[in-house]
Amino acid sequence: MKMRVAQPITETDLQAYVDRRLTDARRAEVEAWLAPRSDEAARLAAYREIGERCRAAYDGVMSEPIPAPLEEAWRRRAGRPGRRAAVIALAFLIGAAGGTAGVRWMPDFALSSTASAMVSEAAAAHRLYAPEVNHPVEVQGVRREELLPWLSARLEMPVSAPDLAASGLSFIGGRLLPGEAGPAALLMYEGPAGQRVTLYWAPDYRNPSETGLRYMQAQGNVAAFYWIDEECGYVVASADYREHELRPIAAAMHSQIEH
Repeated sequence: MKMRVAQPITETDLQAYVDRRLTDARRAEVEAWLAPRSDEAARLAAYREIGERCRAAYDGVMSEPIPAPLEEAWRRRAGRPGRRAAVIALAFLIGAAGGTAGVRWMPDFALSSTASAMVSEAAAAHRLYAPEVNHPVEVQGVRREELLPWLSARLEMPVSAPDLAASGLSFIGGRLLPGEAGPAALLMYEGPAGQRVTLYWAPDYRNPSETGLRYMQAQGNVAAFYWIDEECGYVVASADYREHELRPIAAAMHSQIEH
């Protein structure tokens, strides 16, 4: 009789566990694997919570009837899609039709594109300067009284350096960067083992209704949390911290800046 060899737990298994798509036997194996790994368990719990919130917010749309003219227009364009594809396409069709619903959808798509560009810029700056040993910043943190007023004047808005001592991070300085249409700022923090976290200020990006933290994985294995308010866009980035480790750091910055 051959003995069953346990298969290693992969990220695919973990995502299937979040979505409740595993067999009972495989779910038990994943749960046993997660038991001593509290960080991974917390990460998956956060993913599951996000999924449940999305389902609660949008599942009702799947049961709504699609207006016949729109469904017929989509069929003419793309054959006979499944219901889910038709619902997704509905947003684009309404926008093309010029209806009031299109006005509500377009800002969300535009914001996604804007946020992606902002995070890409912040991640590129982080990848360029965070690994530097001798000159990671333009002005050192000990000259805070000089640095922050200078950046504030160039960005034409108050720039502050959040206190992250409770997270074990010290402020080591900052620099001025070119932005999309004007200057941007990059503040840098360092952890006890040399971990680097940057806070990117981008006044080119403004939106008074989007002040909540959102996560985006950028190129170069850079984890990033961002938000946009009526004055500026902000990105907290790090290649040294994973998403669940960076989240409380980003939350502390968000709280201090948006208080």
